[in-house]
Amino acid sequence: MLAKYIDKPFDGDEWIFELKWDGYRAMANIQNGKVELYSRNGLHFEHFEPVKYALEKLPFDAVIDGEIVAIDENGNARFQYLQNYEPETSFLQYNVFDIIYYNGYDLKNVPLIHRKELLSQLIEPQNVVVYSDHIIGNGTGFFEEIKKRNLEGIIGKLANSPYRPGKRTGEWVKIKTSKRQEAVICGYTEPKGGRQFFGSLVLGVYDNEDKLKFIGSSGGGFDSKSLESIYKELQKIRRDTSPFGYKIPQKSKVYWVQPKLVCEVSFAEWTKDCSMRHPVFMGLRPDKNPKDVKREIESSTKETIQKALEQERKPEKTKSKKAMDTTVKIDGIELHLTHLDKILWPDDGITKRDLIEYYRAMHKFILPHLKDRPESQNRFPNGINGGSFFKKNMEEAPDWAETLPTKSDSRGEIVNYLICNNEATLVYMANLACIEMHPWNSKIGSLDNPDWIVIDIDPSEHNTFDQVIETALVVKSVFDKAKVSSFPKTSGATGIHVFIPMGAKYTY
Repeated sequence: MLAKYIDKPFDGDEWIFELKWDGYRAMANIQNGKVELYSRNGLHFEHFEPVKYALEKLPFDAVIDGEIVAIDENGNARFQYLQNYEPETSFLQYNVFDIIYYNGYDLKNVPLIHRKELLSQLIEPQNVVVYSDHIIGNGTGFFEEIKKRNLEGIIGKLANSPYRPGKRTGEWVKIKTSKRQEAVICGYTEPKGGRQFFGSLVLGVYDNEDKLKFIGSSGGGFDSKSLESIYKELQKIRRDTSPFGYKIPQKSKVYWVQPKLVCEVSFAEWTKDCSMRHPVFMGLRPDKNPKDVKREIESSTKETIQKALEQERKPEKTKSKKAMDTTVKIDGIELHLTHLDKILWPDDGITKRDLIEYYRAMHKFILPHLKDRPESQNRFPNGINGGSFFKKNMEEAPDWAETLPTKSDSRGEIVNYLICNNEATLVYMANLACIEMHPWNSKIGSLDNPDWIVIDIDPSEHNTFDQVIETALVVKSVFDKAKVSSFPKTSGATGIHVFIPMGAKYTY
């Protein structure tokens, strides 16, 4: 769940306030004593071993939300220490502030204040995993105290709010004591004087059309060690041309790089031309996806808080047909979603609403694999245990949906395959209880020429998954001998797909 950036602190008995930690946001997935620790963009924090070891000792299964920080000798979080983490010189702390799953129970819809109460009872005082406490109501006084201590800021949270994964709502807000901004590194300038490696970093952010916009250059905040380490990373992603679509104002020679690295800077203020005044480098942010880096603009505290409270105070609707249906607007298209409370996974209580929310949250990762490929849909109208059917011909598709008329070799008739190139189409399929999407191995423009061959290796009643692995390794040895590239991918629960890239050079 994400927080909205607002312009000033406030008070309110419906709100709790926490310290805004200066570190890496991290989710911990604890299952049977094994721990996955990862960032918002899926980066695994395997190198933060003290945190993993401490979490492995917890005697329960859970999904926990928190922030990994590096602590200095005065007990303060130091972002630079985390950036250059070395076990010998830095002490790590995982400050946990939310729990959204516990021993088989999904807690997302439990009010935050009760989730925190449970978390405080589960986390015993220890040096590494620490419960992040809160105060109730007095956000203004808390913010002033945090400001005196030169800390980053505070987080305000509506006490009765649910946990909304991936959503940036006014139910969680952040107030900063100084201006900070994440930025994409787009290039660097030559060093001057006695400085080595580079002079400054050329920085950008993405706008709402996913185009890079120049926001200034940062030459402060580096020591000799960070200058060298960052320079080495930049050499790996050098490019000849500017990633900006226009000429930027720059006096020194710029060496361009692929926009793959994200950093965080502090700065004085925004100029009229939307550049940062006096930006100072704080550290790299490997936990951030460059495409998610946009200019942070403060929302009005009064309007944000009012909307959040209005939402919370709305009377709960009864589960009538109207409550189970809704209309949403995606990609400029209105979609009527129906029977949202229908249970699709009875054992887990997962509804069609959950399915749609999952595909919406994951659409940026899924769509590249579906783009320009005809879809065969496996629909489960009565849930995962109620049988399914494949749907190929989309004669009932709405006018806005893209389809591809293709002659069927088996039936000799025209089949209108759905093409899923945007989030609206993905949600449209999910609303039809299409749990599985089966894109073609070939794309529009080269339908007879597949991008890859797939070898599907599944166990039978008499074969184990170990034997699937053994078979896959034999397949690999054959292709290695033939000097053919091949790649394994898990399939379902116990199968393996082996992909052989074809580059659309050959027909089926």
